[in-house]
Amino acid sequence: MMLKTPLENWIQRKISKEKDPVPLTRSSLEAYQLQKLRETVLYACENSPFYRHLLGGAGKDSVRRIEDIVRLPLTTSDNLKNYPLRFLCVSLSSIERCVTLQSSGTTGPAKRLFFTREELEHTIDFFHHGMSTLVNPGDRVMILLPGGGRPDSVSDLLSRALARMGVESLAQGPDTQSTPDAVIGQGITCLVGAPVHVLALARYGHGENGLNSRIKSVLLTADNIPAAIVDTVESAFNCKVYCHYGMTETGWGGGVECDARDGYHLREADLFVEIVDPETGRQLPDGESGEIVVTTLTRAGMPLIRYRTGDISRYHTSPCPCGTVLKRLDRITGRMRDGDCLVSGMSLTLPVLDEVLFSIPGVIDFRAGLAACRNGECLTVTLGLSREADPNSVAAVAREKLAAIPAIRTCRMGLVIKLPQPGTFGLLTPGNQKRTLADNRPESIRRS
Repeated sequence: MMLKTPLENWIQRKISKEKDPVPLTRSSLEAYQLQKLRETVLYACENSPFYRHLLGGAGKDSVRRIEDIVRLPLTTSDNLKNYPLRFLCVSLSSIERCVTLQSSGTTGPAKRLFFTREELEHTIDFFHHGMSTLVNPGDRVMILLPGGGRPDSVSDLLSRALARMGVESLAQGPDTQSTPDAVIGQGITCLVGAPVHVLALARYGHGENGLNSRIKSVLLTADNIPAAIVDTVESAFNCKVYCHYGMTETGWGGGVECDARDGYHLREADLFVEIVDPETGRQLPDGESGEIVVTTLTRAGMPLIRYRTGDISRYHTSPCPCGTVLKRLDRITGRMRDGDCLVSGMSLTLPVLDEVLFSIPGVIDFRAGLAACRNGECLTVTLGLSREADPNSVAAVAREKLAAIPAIRTCRMGLVIKLPQPGTFGLLTPGNQKRTLADNRPESIRRS
């Protein structure tokens, strides 16, 4: 029998005022969310200079029903870059951690996010209950995420959450070359890391290192999660792979899969998540894909109201097989900035390239970029390969598979496949960066 997600009971305890709370219902959860939405909007209007200006007097009592949230304007990443301190509702002395997010290749101002001690505790609490699906007391978890040694880094918060469960952890960081021996020597039973880093470990350590008999569960997080990587890791380690969705703006934790492994159950007591039409901002019904928009419900330091994440997904319409009343967010199918429009009007996204290239044995990472060329447009792909891969054979397969992608085939795009230098192998993506599809074409071509 499939176990229900532990997030349901956790959320019920968070929202209930009773000592012995009754089972959670959808109506009781939505009543709580409406109350917190009203409180958050009022609090932000009174304490945040940014939201006092953005929402004005109309924001204070504009959310009478949960559907009324659409009356409020959207918050953008540019707002966070240009006015970070104006979001604050408390003094800087009350802030426990400030995070600066500079996108790769960006020269403008960076996003800055601020968190109080209580808000970091909310994240630890979510990690604690979310990870209980994957591990039990006595297990040992290796965390392949950057910043493991820094207090209040995501690795540190996760490590502290695991300790509450009687689970030991080792913050290894994303250095996969030395990881196989560490997995064996430390008796690791679970891995947490970005998809490409875990894939590199699977294709580097499978076989002679015997990791397929040691890992029982894996959590993939911090970037787009291709099905091709999930399948490869499950096969290599003979384990269950779970996926997590979150970002710094959501307090790192956002949602995690249950044993059904078919969609993210969200921390709905802390976050209100909408799916909206990215062009009109109209809220979309369950089942329709659009942009994820997040409102925080329990943040006092720097609340966010209708924040545009840029991620594309949808809500499932059918109940989860685990039996929970919590909603299920589908896996991310793209990023707004990754929907690069081609001359033909078709689009090419990073997730499409992920599914094609990561299905090829020997590929553990790649960089991709669009550029203008003499005959139209050109896609350049630089491959990161495992030690055992035959570069020329992998390049030939990659070219064939890429040429079959409808957007590339229809546009008759040029294709350039770059291989690593002889004798080199490994990852191309730094441990603290998300992978993107670079667009180096002139603005006139992008808009055509």
